Amino acid sequence: MRSVTTDTFLVTCEHGGNRIPAPYGPLFRGQRALLASHRGYDRGALAMARALASSFGAPLVASTVSRLLVDLNRSVGHPRLFSTATRGAPASVRARIVDWHYVPYRMRVERLVSQSIAQRRRVVHVSSHSFTPELDGNVRR
Repeated sequence: MRSVTTDTFLVTCEHGGNRIPAPYGPLFRGQRALLASHRGYDRGALAMARALASSFGAPLVASTVSRLLVDLNRSVGHPRLFSTATRGAPASVRARIVDWHYVPYRMRVERLVSQSIAQRRRVVHVSSHSFTPELDGNVRR
């Protein structure tokens, strides 16, 4: 039996920004306030992720594309992988979003995990998110 020699930390931040790539801008016309809200991104999560990665000497995989384009924290096929802004886009557009934004992000994370496992390291994955005490007018506990 192979023993684990040491821990490897990996820090990710799936909702680090609210950027909408230019080709998808028309899908978000008039949605500036929504993109700036907690529904658009996790305010402060990227700064926290960078600090954690620096402290741990860990790789950081982060996205600054809004979760309203595609939610990197969901599995392909999840009913909320796409927001209301992108859910109604043509299937070819949604497939391109997955191919250009979702898949590369997931592949980077999976590659780092696989490399650590191949080196007989235990992976400690820290995913950085933030919490808003109120969302859409509802107090959250």
